[in-house]
Amino acid sequence: MRFLAPALLMLATAPVAAQTTAPAAPVAAPAPVKLTPEQETKLTALGKTYTRWFFAGLADSLAGVFDAGMLAKAEGVAGITAMMQQISERAGFPTKVLVEKLTYRNGRPQYWYEAEFSEFSNEPVVVRWVMNVEGKVIGSGMNPKSAAPKPDGV
Repeated sequence: MRFLAPALLMLATAPVAAQTTAPAAPVAAPAPVKLTPEQETKLTALGKTYTRWFFAGLADSLAGVFDAGMLAKAEGVAGITAMMQQISERAGFPTKVLVEKLTYRNGRPQYWYEAEFSEFSNEPVVVRWVMNVEGKVIGSGMNPKSAAPKPDGV
């Protein structure tokens, strides 16, 4: 049985508060982003482009649209390339696109790409790009559908 790593890139998270001797106050969730229909259309198109780049092996192009924190978390172009290779080795290539849509995760726009893959027949695989309003990638994930974090409101 082939396994797909539960998460190849972790979603960007808020910075961890400095350790103190007193209990830390809970970190407030970011305010939900509200997009215009034009912004939703733009981010959907960008998500499709980023997914196409990912499967075409264009790590340099993807690195150029990752925000600084996400690029560091992904370990630069070399890390993105390694993740591309890992997906290719473990899941193969997409054979049937099931869903492409803009959703929200923790109040942030998220492009959701769900497909069947040539070497991973257990279930669909989901590729997610969490973006800011400008279209920079601030988080990402690749999971079997059962392990993908649910979008907001689902």
